[in-house]
Amino acid sequence: MAGSGAGPPPDLPSLLLNARIVYIGMPLLPAVTELVVAELLFLNYEQVDRPGYVYIHSPGSINEKGECVGVDSEAYAILDTMRYIRPKIHTVAVGKCFGNAAMLLAAGDKGCRHALPNAQIMTHPPKLNRTFDTSVNVQIKANEIEVCEDTYMGFMSEFSGKPIETVKEELDRRRYFTPQQAIDYGLIDRIIQKGTDVFEKRNYEAELMAAQAGQRGAMPTGR
Repeated sequence: MAGSGAGPPPDLPSLLLNARIVYIGMPLLPAVTELVVAELLFLNYEQVDRPGYVYIHSPGSINEKGECVGVDSEAYAILDTMRYIRPKIHTVAVGKCFGNAAMLLAAGDKGCRHALPNAQIMTHPPKLNRTFDTSVNVQIKANEIEVCEDTYMGFMSEFSGKPIETVKEELDRRRYFTPQQAIDYGLIDRIIQKGTDVFEKRNYEAELMAAQAGQRGAMPTGR
């Protein structure tokens, strides 16, 4: 390979990004959020009329013990960027989507939210780790969690199409969904089976060339 002049391969996230794929495979920590937001902004900068694909395999802001490892603002930063950029966003549940990761899954464009057949989807409101501090600081943190919970429930109501009162009653604790149950609840739209394709089948290069040709034809000719 060295004799052929080939250089070292790029890193895996760059290879995926070249196919307009953003992969979230870790808890939603600040470093993860920084990378994901940057990749989403790049998709918007590169070509706004082509969709992006967000594959999610993440426990959200909690670890296996149920302890918070990140803050909810990390998930909201990703969600706001998904809603800010112009490309259509497809989301795909791979493995597990828990807590805030399930919220990001449901935040994809309607009709573009997918799950693999054995994906696990679990919703739960924001939580506060047990802590030892002054009563004032604990109360401040509890008030912050209450605001985050209202925000979370509002988004889940919007994405599922269910009334906010129903969502607050049904998602006030951990709730697990199979992909089919997630479809029934309005969190996703489709289960991906072997042989099916998430990617939109459009010839974007031909469309771009046609648009450029149209622009050239509309330009006034000089005399």
